[in-house]
Amino acid sequence: MWFPWWPMSLFPLLFIFFIARAASRFFRTTRRRELDVDRYVEEPLRSIGTPRTQNSYEARIFKLAYRLKGRITVSDVVVETGLDVAEAESVMQSMIDNTHVRLEVDDNGILTYEFPEIIRRFESE
Repeated sequence: MWFPWWPMSLFPLLFIFFIARAASRFFRTTRRRELDVDRYVEEPLRSIGTPRTQNSYEARIFKLAYRLKGRITVSDVVVETGLDVAEAESVMQSMIDNTHVRLEVDDNGILTYEFPEIIRRFESE
């Protein structure tokens, strides 16, 4: 037997379905926007100029210099830290103070960063 009112009972179900679907999209895009905001807020913290990252790179560079007995090049820093060449050069230039780190150029024109304290430690051994 066929009931003539069954199409009318289908409309409220479809209405509820579309309302639920629209609400889920709204909450999903709102959450996605929050995640994007968090990413953009944390992005400047990863830049090379912040003191925290600058200090961590310097510590890694000093450890590298100790491993290589006090003499390193920019390419050593790039391989160790994963920085690009320009960033590695800027970090190394900021570390030069002619007491702890100094820049030397050899006969072939290769720039070598020397760490006199570390070199003295290995020479005395």
